[in-house]
Amino acid sequence: MRQGIVRRVAEMALRIEPDRAAVLAWILHTPLPSLGMQTTFELACNGEGERVIALLNDLLLQPGNSAPRLPQPPVAAMA
Repeated sequence: MRQGIVRRVAEMALRIEPDRAAVLAWILHTPLPSLGMQTTFELACNGEGERVIALLNDLLLQPGNSAPRLPQPPVAAMA
């Protein structure tokens, strides 16, 4: 795993969700629908953490009045 990618993802995710425990749980346990239902940690371990960085960057750069939220799987996928 590339050193520092999880830290970079966490720093970006904290700009969206300030709760560190929630960000850690998201990184370790939340499958990302737009990235093949893999977790951030799985992607980082497979050398694909930059895909998560790009996803979060896109979220942070979206125009609009609503605050961005960390990507979540559909409710049915979590059951």
